[in-house]
Amino acid sequence: MPPVKAIEQAVALHFPESGTLTAKADAVLSAVAAGQLAPTQAAQLITAIGSLAKITEIDELAARITALEQQNAET
Repeated sequence: MPPVKAIEQAVALHFPESGTLTAKADAVLSAVAAGQLAPTQAAQLITAIGSLAKITEIDELAARITALEQQNAET
């Protein structure tokens, strides 16, 4: 039988609806400070938020490049 792995408890977090990614990361840190979230869970969430920021940045850059290419094609 394989060894038993420790599993962290799931925690419900309330992120700002219209908040920025920075506001969401701040909510994670506040949850840690309040003792609602384990630091390891917070680290994983902050990493996920950072990944989302990179994905968002790539999407925005792709949209800007497409717009510039369309402008260039019209001239």
